Amino acid sequence: MRSISKKVFCILCILILAVSAVGCKTVDSEEPNVENNEAKEENENSSEKEVYNKDIAKYFPAVEGTVLRYYGTAEYGQTLTLNKVIENEEELRLAFKGEIDDLSDGEGPSKEELILEVEYVIDSDSVKEIYKNQELKHSQSIIREQIVLKSPIEEGKAWNQTVNIDGMEYEAETKIIEIFKDENGKNLVKTETLVKGMENYPEDTYKEVRVYKEDKGLVEFNKVILLEGLEGEEPYPFEFGYRLYEQE
Repeated sequence: MRSISKKVFCILCILILAVSAVGCKTVDSEEPNVENNEAKEENENSSEKEVYNKDIAKYFPAVEGTVLRYYGTAEYGQTLTLNKVIENEEELRLAFKGEIDDLSDGEGPSKEELILEVEYVIDSDSVKEIYKNQELKHSQSIIREQIVLKSPIEEGKAWNQTVNIDGMEYEAETKIIEIFKDENGKNLVKTETLVKGMENYPEDTYKEVRVYKEDKGLVEFNKVILLEGLEGEEPYPFEFGYRLYEQE
């Protein structure tokens, strides 16, 4: 009997050890699955992060050192250089700096007063334009910060935004009024921005029209500026604009 009991006891011990070994293997085999699941969740979360819109970004240059030369009304001229490109998953920042041509032979504004600085921030669905120079120039929009393009890029696309002009808030409406191609097959987008309730502008409405081109950015800008009238007279509107000079 004792020998039988010993045998039974030994068999039980062997079974217990075997079950323990299987349990350890099961736990070990489950741990990599947990890590795999965590890695999978991280990948899913990263894929859900907003990335800047490549379809909009293609309407701007993205190579540092790109020089843009513009000519316009009354022999106006300006140059902008893409000084810095900052790219991450969420946005693309394009920082331009340049200056207005001095036609006064040094007798007019100081060099600092001719400096232009503008930044474009491209996110998941829009492009925001921000003027960085301290004082707005007559050649710039009267809106220091605004969304100038918004996806999807299609004719009729419109958006409203609250903008600040001379310390006051206004409602601006921008609309894509035309999409076309040039002779080389490059896409161009034409927009119109209206701000109502602006005194002294035609029909009390400020208007600006822009054209953006693939790989070039802003290639045409038109607006109405207010010139000072004679003493005792109201300012009067004057149509002003400029275009990008492109070598053929």
